[in-house]
Amino acid sequence: MRRTKFTVLLGALACLAGSVQAAETTVTATGLDQHNGELLELGYPDPRIEGDFEVLDLAFIENGAATIRTDIEDPFVAHVRLVDDEGSFVRGVVEPGAELRVEAGGSNGGFRLSGGTYNDLIFPVTATPSDSVIDERLKAIYLNHDDPKARVLALQAAWLEGDDDEQNAAFADLGDAFGSYRAFDLMTALRDHRTEQIARTMKYFSALTLDGEEVRLEDVLKKNQYTLVEFWASWCGPCIAEIPYLKSAYEKYRDKGFEILSVNLDEDPAAWETASVEKYDIPWVNVCDGEAFDSTIAKLYRVRAIPANYLITSDGKRVARHLRGESLEAKLAELLPL
Repeated sequence: MRRTKFTVLLGALACLAGSVQAAETTVTATGLDQHNGELLELGYPDPRIEGDFEVLDLAFIENGAATIRTDIEDPFVAHVRLVDDEGSFVRGVVEPGAELRVEAGGSNGGFRLSGGTYNDLIFPVTATPSDSVIDERLKAIYLNHDDPKARVLALQAAWLEGDDDEQNAAFADLGDAFGSYRAFDLMTALRDHRTEQIARTMKYFSALTLDGEEVRLEDVLKKNQYTLVEFWASWCGPCIAEIPYLKSAYEKYRDKGFEILSVNLDEDPAAWETASVEKYDIPWVNVCDGEAFDSTIAKLYRVRAIPANYLITSDGKRVARHLRGESLEAKLAELLPL
């Protein structure tokens, strides 16, 4: 039964990928009386172009209304936004042949977008749910929905630019069949852009050791071929469980050009010091900026849970992440053979 379902899915994906056809999509906006004389545009974020936003088409707002028409070959997540200083916008799925509606003045004072086959599924009009509720709803769609197009669109709506294992798995699962779709092109562009940003900026952060010495990641990188940036806290059981594996790898490879830079996310400096010195005798570079999960370093690396780590080259390029247990030594054995 599982093989039959998988075969049917592959067949459906192949048919969908081979049946791309452009058709006119219409977006009609109403309730915009306070914006008469302004412009409304349809487009999508794209870091590859100047201004980071690709405009598909736009229209003047007259008598509180505007209509945008553009030809679209495949469905994807787009923005309808005002061309003004505030840049108010609403996200939604545009698709070939759809007639979409944008209404201003919703319960939250913003815009609502409706119409088309996928909007109610991907962007339901609800009472402002929390981010975590939205994340879980979209995850359920891109991991398990029977409609492969719905999976692609939910994935694009939730895309974290390649920093989530489940998203990466869904991207790989669907990518071969939908690789020519604009949604995949944009997800790839965002992921690549994020990788370039990290390579440029992650090596410049600094934090203090227990002795109050400022440590810059850039300086640590220059002295070593590979540096593992490890996020941890004294209260994190899985983090503590990783310490023996980190010590083993550090002992074997520190003279081969390997360093560990641990970034502590404890709220209490005393807890950090006790864990680092008295309990676990951490021998590598060990820093903290005192901001716990509000740490600018954690935000830069998009750390939402710990333990988390990134293996970085001397010039700031990320080569691996989330190396847990024996996988760290296995990776170092490839990169720094003894």
